[in-house]
Amino acid sequence: MNLLIIIAVVAAVIALNHFVAPWAGFAAAVLFIAAFVIVKKADILMLRGNGLYNKGEREKGLALMEKAYGTGKLNGAMTVYYSYCLIREEKNDKALEVLDKYIEAGKGAKDDLNRAMHNKAILLWKSGELDQAFELMKEAHSQRPATDTYGTLGLLYLDKVKADPSLADEAGEFLKEAYDYNADDRTIADNMGAWHLENGELDQAAQVYSTLLKTSQPSPTPYYRYGLVLEKKGNYEDAEDMLNKALRCSFTGVTAIRRQDVTEALERVENEYERTVSE
Repeated sequence: MNLLIIIAVVAAVIALNHFVAPWAGFAAAVLFIAAFVIVKKADILMLRGNGLYNKGEREKGLALMEKAYGTGKLNGAMTVYYSYCLIREEKNDKALEVLDKYIEAGKGAKDDLNRAMHNKAILLWKSGELDQAFELMKEAHSQRPATDTYGTLGLLYLDKVKADPSLADEAGEFLKEAYDYNADDRTIADNMGAWHLENGELDQAAQVYSTLLKTSQPSPTPYYRYGLVLEKKGNYEDAEDMLNKALRCSFTGVTAIRRQDVTEALERVENEYERTVSE
């Protein structure tokens, strides 16, 4: 549709140049560009903001995204993405405001509304509302099963089982289903490795993580959990290496673990390593 509009405008400019006067075509072109910029202002601001955000200038990037959102013209996909960036930066109140407004309006595309539910589930989980997050994520997954919903719901299952061990069989079946669905996804693979770790299946966990970590990962979580596997296997030197790699990763508002978890594990492993060397 946009291509047809551009073709029509170009044809109109050529016609005005030919049949009216050169200035008429030029004026029409200027007016079209001005109108295009006004209509697409939200998209332009969002793209500029996303570019800065991905370069590491997160506050500047978010400021432009906020301006884009403030125009009231931001489409559903970009609104949901903006909410995710807010959650990453732990601006949870604003993220909840954006998501609730979008979900309650109910005017977006089905996939965008589903992703908004997904993001709200993440937000509730990070805010300590595990039960609400779990139920909302189950609903989102049932409506649109995909790699991202398998990954997030798997994370929530891992936490739910700790609070309610009676869910162990259900959680195990879901995590295996997710792994069969897409074993190459880092969140799904990490969930599977964590499940093996929680159940004391150290060789299976090590196999999952050694495969996953053949490629560098941006999240500290798989390095941390593999470090725990190696610690339990008594391989303290390699465990120390994994935990140090975890600390070199970025921790955000959507990271499943805290930096403190890693530093405490590293201190414990270093002490064990020193003890075994001195024996």
